[in-house]
Amino acid sequence: MTIAEAPAATGAFRIERDGDLAIIWFDLPGEKVNKFSSTVMQEFSGVVDQMAKATDVRKIIVASAKPGIFIAGADVSEFTKATSQELAREYTRFGQQVLHRFSKLPQVKVAAINGACVGGGCELALSCDWRVISDSPKASIGLPEVKLGIFPAWGGATKLPRLIGLPAALDIILNGKTLDGRRAKKVGLVDEVVEPGILLDVARRFAARGPRNIPGRTKFYIEGNPLARKLIFRKAKQAVMKQTGGHYPAPLAVLDVIDHGLSSGVDAGLAKEVDTVAPLILGDVAQNLVKLFFLMEESKKDPVSAKPREIRDVGVLGAGVMGGGIAQIVADKTPVSVRMRDINWNAISGGMKAAAKIWKKKVERRRITRGEMQRNLARITGTTDWTGFARADMVIEAVIEKLDIKQRVLAEFEGLSKPDAIFATNTSTIPITDIAARAKRPENVAGMHFFNPVDRMPLVEVIRGQKTSDVALVTVASFARKLGKTVVYCNDGPGFVVNRILAPYMNEAGFLLEEGNSIESIDKAMVDFGMPVGPVALLDEVGIDVAAKVAGILSAAFKDRMPKSKVVDALYEKQRYGKKNSKGLYVYEQGRRKGPDAEVYRLFGVSSPRAASEKEVVDRMVMAMVNEASLIIDEKIVRSAGELDLAMIMGTGFPPFRGGLLRHADSMGLANVVARLKELEKKHGSRFAPNAPLKKLAESGSTFYQAYSR
Repeated sequence: MTIAEAPAATGAFRIERDGDLAIIWFDLPGEKVNKFSSTVMQEFSGVVDQMAKATDVRKIIVASAKPGIFIAGADVSEFTKATSQELAREYTRFGQQVLHRFSKLPQVKVAAINGACVGGGCELALSCDWRVISDSPKASIGLPEVKLGIFPAWGGATKLPRLIGLPAALDIILNGKTLDGRRAKKVGLVDEVVEPGILLDVARRFAARGPRNIPGRTKFYIEGNPLARKLIFRKAKQAVMKQTGGHYPAPLAVLDVIDHGLSSGVDAGLAKEVDTVAPLILGDVAQNLVKLFFLMEESKKDPVSAKPREIRDVGVLGAGVMGGGIAQIVADKTPVSVRMRDINWNAISGGMKAAAKIWKKKVERRRITRGEMQRNLARITGTTDWTGFARADMVIEAVIEKLDIKQRVLAEFEGLSKPDAIFATNTSTIPITDIAARAKRPENVAGMHFFNPVDRMPLVEVIRGQKTSDVALVTVASFARKLGKTVVYCNDGPGFVVNRILAPYMNEAGFLLEEGNSIESIDKAMVDFGMPVGPVALLDEVGIDVAAKVAGILSAAFKDRMPKSKVVDALYEKQRYGKKNSKGLYVYEQGRRKGPDAEVYRLFGVSSPRAASEKEVVDRMVMAMVNEASLIIDEKIVRSAGELDLAMIMGTGFPPFRGGLLRHADSMGLANVVARLKELEKKHGSRFAPNAPLKKLAESGSTFYQAYSR
């Protein structure tokens, strides 16, 4: 569909006149957010034409009639409809030129930003003379396009550096950043931050100031200095390559666009935006990232219609690293009080320190003040008994990964809890049904599996036990979303999704080490593949003591498929627990990972390690995961291929640019996957034997996404 063929206007804009002032209200009918589809952009083009002819209008304010949202950018669904580069160019060029024409209107233009102002919304704001933003927590502004595999091509790449200077613009564009009002004002992206109630009044005052022409705060020293500019771009390219490994083309492409715009002028920059972004829109990376975007949107919906209970009081059982992290994020993201329990005060102190450490980093980065940190910490209290837990609406259990201990803690809690209090267990591998087997109220028991570190890992697996009620399930999911987490619903089973897939992955790393391959070569192969960290380094991060417990549970549950390598047990026996005690497969100095520890090779009989074949490492590690994932989805542990992929991306950092584990397997061709597994089976044993559901799917010529979609 071309722009000219777009449906008729939808009535997204309403113009309110007040003397020589026109307020353009954006309120997209039938939608929770304002966004620019082709249809809406056509309508806005008509609004621009109307303002161009309105000689009695001297001031324009652009505002949103939707609470908490200004403009969420372009309609992402349209990215998947461009079937050729010419269509992609037309779509981009049309939107870009409408906003550029708006910027050239003779009236003074003010953006009154009451909520999220991202992507095309930010580019519309950049087309105004002035930008005023609310200090509401919902209000933010930025250009996150690189997270969709593209870059801001409606003028953002060309105009932002001219407004706030090249270094600040690169930081926002290359990292896909959005800023709150305070930080946006600091870099010059907005002109004022005000209380929501006076936003429109302040916007009127700015409109009365008249137009302005900002030359750029660092133009003489940087934008106008080719040598300085060259140095900045060289350093930016180095940073992009270090961060992305070259897997994401958009950040590299936008560097050329920005450079060209600064060198050749605005019109040349705009033309370069269109020509450069079009092939990216059609590329595999952008298409995979857009699909991931929709998976994340789908994850905000619950599969059942039950209404979640209100959670006003939360308890955390266990004050270790996980318990402290969970208490911290609850206090940080919600207004509820948090009560943390453990068996002794040393443990409680450790949990408090773990929480304080996270906030201290925020203070150091000037994200919060020291006073805010102290107020947050004050909302976490500790106890070694059950005092205060009788009023808890939900407890999150994060005690040691042993079934009998979890059952005992659950029984003690049920002895004093409210009848409808929810027991959310943070178990990583033990089936929820087993934990709830002796419960008085098993319907109130659900899985709520966080990933470490809790404050940074975005996934929570919400797991239904055999008797878990719909109400308990959606309450846990709703609360996880309030913590800013992405939720994936799982049915019960050992290891659920992420850990069950990670088990053969980590185990294979152990076998590779036993065979004499070096630690660094194994990790490098998987980092080059796109994983955020190699499997050996990940083992140290997770904790070898934790890995030993998980391996024991899953090996017992899946004996034939998951024979254990001896690496984890050998390390555990020597009390090498990884980063947590600075003694693992790597050497640590002041908590920072240095090089591999040469001493560990002797523990599993390797005298002189060699560099592993990168292809063999990737094949063995990825094929092991795909084989197990095909069983998980066939057993309906998750409802769809997309949900499994979302879990792996959010829970392990599986490369988003590859679209997820199963989408990657689909792209390889399942017949090829089965053939490669058979080759690995001949060479390395039955753990690589392709399973029956995978073979059947390959023989049918289907794909995971065709066979397992909702």
